[in-house]
Amino acid sequence: MEISALKLKDLQPSQFYISEKKLRDIEGWLDPADLSCFEPIPVKLLDGRPVMTDGHTRAVAALRAGLEAVPLVWDTDELSWDMYRACVAACREQAITLPCQLLSRIIPEEEYREKWDKWCDRMQAEIERNRIVVKPYTEEAIPDVLAFEKELRSEEDFWGWEIDAAYINRVTDSFRDKRFSNSISLLAYQNERVIGRIDAVLIPSHFDGSIKAYLDWICVLKSCRHKGAAQKLLSTLRENLKAQQVDTLIALTASNEEAQRFYQAVPDSVMRDIGIWIDIK
Repeated sequence: MEISALKLKDLQPSQFYISEKKLRDIEGWLDPADLSCFEPIPVKLLDGRPVMTDGHTRAVAALRAGLEAVPLVWDTDELSWDMYRACVAACREQAITLPCQLLSRIIPEEEYREKWDKWCDRMQAEIERNRIVVKPYTEEAIPDVLAFEKELRSEEDFWGWEIDAAYINRVTDSFRDKRFSNSISLLAYQNERVIGRIDAVLIPSHFDGSIKAYLDWICVLKSCRHKGAAQKLLSTLRENLKAQQVDTLIALTASNEEAQRFYQAVPDSVMRDIGIWIDIK
């Protein structure tokens, strides 16, 4: 998509109010016949749609001056996509899908601070509260994982093993056992609480001199699913494996339909072999 081909009508706003004071200031210097001093409006693609990441007041001033196109530039800054997604979603909920629809959203400065600035502050605080952070599973995190495992069983009671003293001892000992040095375990935290985990192990093989990885376990609390936790765990694991020059992750897909849908949606994956469990007696 060529930025030069885009006009204002092609852009999705990420702001749903305009400050009357800021607009007056811009209209004080804006010359529709000379845009050499017009700072380009930054644009990013969000789900295939060009979104204005800033410059909404300049866009409205340009529209009021009769302009259909203004200087634009691709925004290369690292942005908080969670925040921009929330802003765009709020715009669409209020039927703001074009810059021209902001013409009826020009409000006094004090009202702007209340309806826009404070809304942004509240939304950012909510995003921070609900942000999913992936951390390595260390021995110090065992109490967090025990709480997760117990909550997991309170929501779905079919996991097949008990969280008892023997389990806790085995897990604790595993962090001191060199045989577990090839293990990789990651935890998804939200509000300082574990809501998901992923466990894998490196498999070095003399067969072809490669190191593959086996995905042993991935699970998210039922009440926290479909919010991106599983995808974030898997993407973090893939980054970890790539850094260790592991190019293949092997997984056994669980038989339940929800797990099947998740694995079928994993990018760059294909079903190849049938898994088999062999008990060592």
